[in-house]
Amino acid sequence: MTTDRDIKVVYVEDEPAIAELLKSGLDLFGIEVSPIYGNAEDAFNQITSKDSELQECKMLVFDIRLPGMTGLELARKLREAGETRPVLIVSAYQPPARAELEELKASFMPKPFDFAGIVNKIQDLTA
Repeated sequence: MTTDRDIKVVYVEDEPAIAELLKSGLDLFGIEVSPIYGNAEDAFNQITSKDSELQECKMLVFDIRLPGMTGLELARKLREAGETRPVLIVSAYQPPARAELEELKASFMPKPFDFAGIVNKIQDLTA
């Protein structure tokens, strides 16, 4: 599988062990996961602040179940604020309705992660 060090993603996950697992796994394929946020509110504030570090990120990955605002709510707020980067929603629970994903211009992947699958999805969405 090809690697692409140009791919950098933001990840919002409230379980640090899962965040580190994804970070370590994707790093093996040349995809940098940084920064990682533990809640949607912090992520929203940083993403909308136009921080230079975050401008380098090509994609946003959100867990659905987060404390406070959900990953889907975060995606909606960011789209309303003009965010256009690809969004990948991940969850170990029931996937969101297809219509909701289409409305948010988001994709979905189930947990636990199939690393080849998530790498392919990230590469496709950032191509």
